[in-house]
Amino acid sequence: MKKYSRSIIATGIALALVACNNDSSTSGKENTLPSNVTVPLGEAQITGLVEKSAISNLVGQTETVEIEAFKGIRFASAERFKHSKLTNPTGDIDATEFGAICPQLGNTSIEQSEDCLSLNIWRPARIKQQAKLPVYVFIHGGSFESGAGSSALNQADTIVAQSISDTALGQREEPFIAVTLNYRVGLLGSMWVDAKENPQGGNFGIGDQKRALEWVNKYISQFGGDETNVTVFGESAGAMSIGILQQDSKVAGSYYQRAIMQSNPYGIAYKDYGSAKRLEEQLNAQAQEQFQKSLETLSLDELKEIQAYAKEPMQLMTGLVTSFPATSGFLPFAPYIDKKQGVSEFAFEGNLGKQAIDTDFLVPTVVGYNTDEANIFTSMLDWMFLYNIQKVDPETGEVNPLFLKNLSYTDTFDISKIKSKLKIVLTALIVDNLFNPEKRKHYEALLEEVTALPDDVVKRQNLYPIITRLFLGLQNLTASNALEFSDYAAYDDKTLTGNGVEGDKGALGNIGQIRKLANDLLFTCAAREVVNKQPSNNATTLYHYDYTSSINIWPFGHGTMGNLAALSCSNSDGTGKACHASELPFVFNKAVNIAGEKIYPNKQDRELMNTMSRVWFTDALFDDYQRNSTDNVLMINADGQFVEQVDWDSTMNVPKDSRLGNSICDGITEQGILFDYFPK
Repeated sequence: MKKYSRSIIATGIALALVACNNDSSTSGKENTLPSNVTVPLGEAQITGLVEKSAISNLVGQTETVEIEAFKGIRFASAERFKHSKLTNPTGDIDATEFGAICPQLGNTSIEQSEDCLSLNIWRPARIKQQAKLPVYVFIHGGSFESGAGSSALNQADTIVAQSISDTALGQREEPFIAVTLNYRVGLLGSMWVDAKENPQGGNFGIGDQKRALEWVNKYISQFGGDETNVTVFGESAGAMSIGILQQDSKVAGSYYQRAIMQSNPYGIAYKDYGSAKRLEEQLNAQAQEQFQKSLETLSLDELKEIQAYAKEPMQLMTGLVTSFPATSGFLPFAPYIDKKQGVSEFAFEGNLGKQAIDTDFLVPTVVGYNTDEANIFTSMLDWMFLYNIQKVDPETGEVNPLFLKNLSYTDTFDISKIKSKLKIVLTALIVDNLFNPEKRKHYEALLEEVTALPDDVVKRQNLYPIITRLFLGLQNLTASNALEFSDYAAYDDKTLTGNGVEGDKGALGNIGQIRKLANDLLFTCAAREVVNKQPSNNATTLYHYDYTSSINIWPFGHGTMGNLAALSCSNSDGTGKACHASELPFVFNKAVNIAGEKIYPNKQDRELMNTMSRVWFTDALFDDYQRNSTDNVLMINADGQFVEQVDWDSTMNVPKDSRLGNSICDGITEQGILFDYFPK
């Protein structure tokens, strides 16, 4: 791997030559307004912008580099709940502004439209059509509910400008082209359809991504790109999407040749065909009750109301309990397994024929996770772990609850109505799965457990073990087995910190426990196991982002849930933890947070931003740290350095409980805890 440590004298000479002879550098020139650039695209003419991007070059100087940006290019069109069709460019196309984003509950200040399937291209200025430059295509995250290719955090002007400067300084062989894209999210992106009547399936957002990659494959050469050298990269839901795209040999290996998956929660299962059907039926019934319309005929605002209904706590809780496999109800709008049992032949466009954990990578792949991935996901539950805390009157010694004082430790509430509703649903599921032994037994066991619950439940129970069982599945042993080990076991939640009792960390300890449990089962150990199971001839790299930044990309001031997420990713000294998505400002070298607001990195942050945003787009990321039998992991460590850690699990992930052996991931795998709730 190139370390970007060329001598100051040699690089200074190169920089002087660049300033004199290379038109791509405009350092010292007047920073004028963008001008237009036109590219012929078949019978079309597409007009973009020539922009100037100020970067910090490899000798620490500010340099202004010219790039060209083509924004809001329509790549496909689609009707509601239909798969998109490729759009071939025609006529004069104005690509000087970003297009509307796909409909979503957030981002209300930005134009939204169902006509949203557009992509954006950044390339070096004045490159020749036959340049054959490498291409990087980014798929955004957002829980399959939000996000856009035009988000401030993932605009690619800086990284492309850096590649131009680095090439001029001799640190790259050539610059690259970057592409970002929109795809349908929420109800519009994933809705169950009958596989017999609609053999393409209902994962419309995944189909949109395929159309974007097909468009790039067909047209990127006319922008100077090499359609045979495309790397697709994505974060969170974008990484999950790439994991799904790996199942389609018409896409993986054809439309892209390498992949980077940042923070793919492999431990979250995709719901099966039947669970997706039940969700569609519930939401259609709600649309009829609320608006007397079907989902297809709702206005966009009405559709969003139904989407908000699907996210209400009771709906999410029902989905967690009844969706199959366990955890699949956590992301209601994630893709679902298209294939119905008994349907052997169909050409689904969504292309999710099996769980992603069972997928062999079809191209060289980089997979990674952050140290504190799960914090933002469990943060919405943090307050629930505090409500049992006791307050002792110093004069009388009387013990009372600190919160909800009118609720005693012996009060109960009647759950008979909830039980009845769940029993009706589960009985129907058993009937629906008479000829599917695995699922029938699953629901029979769940019905037996629900039936055995008492009607009156004590209100002030320790919620940590209850919540983990609800999330990981009542009917299997994943949660109960994990909680037997001290690394994940529940603490007494009647004190905040355990009050010095040996081995007890109180309610705050339970918050830490569920974060660790979720992180290990959903992200860290899950990704490691998927990589470990790849055939030996599959080139893979595993990385661990462990950098503590001076900034927190999850900002305060965005509602209660947003504040909880921000708090969960803040250290006591105000620095930011290595939370979910915290690597994005460093990959794109963008000093903005997840909400697109300006942030102020310190010197060490800026150094890593300048380094990571370069290394990420090199062959070295794929070649220098390939996975082998030494359990080697590429670490982006606390000091912002790229180092190789061998024996990662036994070095970085040592268990407290000796029964797990020398390492947590290997331990929970050997104990049968990891992936226990997935179909066998």
